[in-house]
Amino acid sequence: MKKNERIKRDFLTYRKHSRGVSDRTADRELAAIEKFDIWNGRKYFAKFHVDWAVGFRAYLDHAKGQTGKLLAKSTTRATMASLREFFLWLSQQEGFRRRIKAAYANYFRLSLRDEAEARAAPERPAPSIRQAKRSLEMMPRNTPREMRDKAIFALLCLTGIRVAALTSLKFKHVDLSEKSVCQNPREVATKFGRKVDTFFAKGFDDAEAALTGWLAYLDEVAF
Repeated sequence: MKKNERIKRDFLTYRKHSRGVSDRTADRELAAIEKFDIWNGRKYFAKFHVDWAVGFRAYLDHAKGQTGKLLAKSTTRATMASLREFFLWLSQQEGFRRRIKAAYANYFRLSLRDEAEARAAPERPAPSIRQAKRSLEMMPRNTPREMRDKAIFALLCLTGIRVAALTSLKFKHVDLSEKSVCQNPREVATKFGRKVDTFFAKGFDDAEAALTGWLAYLDEVAF
């Protein structure tokens, strides 16, 4: 329905320019609304009934992702949160206030048990310190490219920095004397645009040596 498409565009404009959400977040929210719209046969949003929310939640309990497995509770929770935000906004818009109450948005929630499961952090396998050191030791550094790759891995070992931030760092952000990295959100892709000061972990002498060698090469040769 064309009316629904217009409403979606207005909502995204609001979220991006009034609430300041990123393009990635806006795209995720749009995908959630679109999924709901398709499931609901693209009925006009103004005719919303709480049964829609209840039915959609039941649908998500049995829906499968691209892998053919049931959707993770965290995925379902994110989808419902996007719809809750959307219908809360919709309840405040001209032409919808009398039809949609703000309280209706609360129907887009998981059960308490599912909510707890969704919030539980999944276990993620991670290499041990010994494995990280061994991997660093095995990395060659005979060419400038190999030196760079080893320095990048070394910095990751030293700081545990996010990949997006790591790949956007500049020479000036690393302070070897203070053994720290200043993640300035104006220049580094930090989470939520926050300033982050990160200090080197102790016990990674080889990592510090690899990083120091690469920065010295950049300063003395590449520049």
